Amino acid sequence: MIKELEVKDLRPVAEWLHQMNEEDKHFVAWLASDPKEIFEQIWGLTQLNDPFAFVAWDGEDIIGFLGILPFFDQKVCRLLGPIATKQESFIIEKLWQKASLTLEMYFDAAKLACFNVNAELLAFAEHHEFDLYNIEKTLLLKKEEAAFSTPAASIAPIEEEHYEELDALHPNGAYYDTKQMLALSYEQGNRLFGYFEDGSLTGYLYLETILPEEGEICFVNVSEGGQGEGIGTALIEYALCVGFDEMNFSYITISVRDTNSAAENLYRKLGFKEWHTIYAYNKTIETQPPPTLMH
Repeated sequence: MIKELEVKDLRPVAEWLHQMNEEDKHFVAWLASDPKEIFEQIWGLTQLNDPFAFVAWDGEDIIGFLGILPFFDQKVCRLLGPIATKQESFIIEKLWQKASLTLEMYFDAAKLACFNVNAELLAFAEHHEFDLYNIEKTLLLKKEEAAFSTPAASIAPIEEEHYEELDALHPNGAYYDTKQMLALSYEQGNRLFGYFEDGSLTGYLYLETILPEEGEICFVNVSEGGQGEGIGTALIEYALCVGFDEMNFSYITISVRDTNSAAENLYRKLGFKEWHTIYAYNKTIETQPPPTLMH
């Protein structure tokens, strides 16, 4: 049975999702990392006017989930799933059918992303003609394997006054826009800092806590004129110093598109090693015409 997510079921669903996302074969992107964060994330989906999360049940057991993470201003959503553990193809399809009305009502496009070993979700994306728009490798560096130079004096925290310069460097279509990233940087465990030359921002890096032992370099970007000058290296080495020495991470991850060989070579030179690969898809949501009435 597939039902809309109810508040009374939030805790077991959050714990189930955490367990699923720990397994590479079920991993989906954009789902929070620990059960408490997942609880808060899916709780938000229960506060909307229409159903934005669905659970598949086999008696008292959870066997599937699909959440719709909305970005109403962009008319885009990110899919938290679909995930299933029994009759996977069948349950995934039923979850998608349940979600279709909400998708058609509110969005022009839906995105999903998962590890390349999530065979069921990759098959689902292909079956429903999602467009593959990005393949991204995640590289990992362990604390005991890290070696980096003294941080550059040109690096300092980014504040609200730098918003316009930051926005000019931040890529369009990123999973956090500039305003979201700046707001998140003020939360405990997150850092946003920039490389300044003569008072001007020429590069930035955003470091986020994923788990107590894991940090992620979510973004590192350098102005066109500053590329090739060692700014990216300086920013990453600063992040490693902060992450390992100050925040006591056991490891730090960074992602790179498979087409960006220059960035990947830099990360590998700094000691990062390939961990896993994420496939990201996009689908235009088409409103289905009403059924033809027979006379």
